[in-house]
Amino acid sequence: MVAPAVLEIDGSFGEGGGQTIRIATSFSIILGRPIRVTRVRAGRRTPGIRPQHAATLKILREVCGGSLEGGEIGSTEFTFSPGRPASRSMTVDMGTAASITLVLQALIPAVSLSGVELDLELVGGTDVPWSPTCDYVGTVLGASLRRLGVEFGLEVERRGYYPNGGGRAKVRIRPCREILPIELPARTSEPQISLVSRAGMLPRRVAEQQASSATSQLARHGLSPAAVEVRIEDSASPGSSILVSAVDGSCYVGADSIGARGKPALRVGSEAAWWFARSYTTGACVDPHLADMLAPLLCLARSPSSLLTSEFTEHLRTSLHVAQQFVGADYTVGDAGAAKLLTITPGEQNS
Repeated sequence: MVAPAVLEIDGSFGEGGGQTIRIATSFSIILGRPIRVTRVRAGRRTPGIRPQHAATLKILREVCGGSLEGGEIGSTEFTFSPGRPASRSMTVDMGTAASITLVLQALIPAVSLSGVELDLELVGGTDVPWSPTCDYVGTVLGASLRRLGVEFGLEVERRGYYPNGGGRAKVRIRPCREILPIELPARTSEPQISLVSRAGMLPRRVAEQQASSATSQLARHGLSPAAVEVRIEDSASPGSSILVSAVDGSCYVGADSIGARGKPALRVGSEAAWWFARSYTTGACVDPHLADMLAPLLCLARSPSSLLTSEFTEHLRTSLHVAQQFVGADYTVGDAGAAKLLTITPGEQNS
């Protein structure tokens, strides 16, 4: 049998960030195609692989038994050759506040679509800048991936905030035979809005103020949460987070925010609610961050899918571009009132 040719991917295309690394490596494992990614994050202030990207590559290599060249921090290119994933249990300490959720974005589809089960304990950052919180992944991403046939369970045992990290999360990824297409061209109901505000090693009033300011911001947009949860968490260092979400069979919209030194709790809550309202009030079925995560996987389905999202971002365009390097999928984007309707048509090889 002739080994598949190495697929060359320009890591500077479009948004040119870590999303390219995660999608390319995940698809490499799913489709058994070796890759070489060059010009990694070339347009960024600090080019090359960062700690969270290096952690993702290391974990994917260990899980699938593949080989990796050039995956060190600072490297501007790497070559990844996938092996054969096997069901197993493992623990990985990422050593810093590197984002656990960014690792999971790549790991969950790669493992599940390889037809194996993985029990993984990760130590690192659960709620850190420039990545979704664990609440977002467990609530919004988890529900939407189940629609695609991908199932996982996520349990956070200890929160890990930036910059110290030290959080601990357990994830169980279950096997999936194939990605199911989804049709989300319009919401068929108005789901209840939920709000969860957390703080660790901080006074309870921090979490309460986040929840209060989020509720006030929602009210400015004519929205009201049906459920408000305020939690004090076990954590390795001081920090806080909040998630505003609305999830049901035709709507998967969420927005989160995290606390930081010098950032008032009132701003944390207001920020999450503002971003939520910006997406939700357009009538969108999925928020723009979720569209980034779902759209590439829908390129692997056997028939077309549609997603109504609040905006077509550069992140989303980049995500689809990377997926198209592997499979012959096509897509169109059209206006749908204040939202954008994305239609994805898989290539003939998927049918």
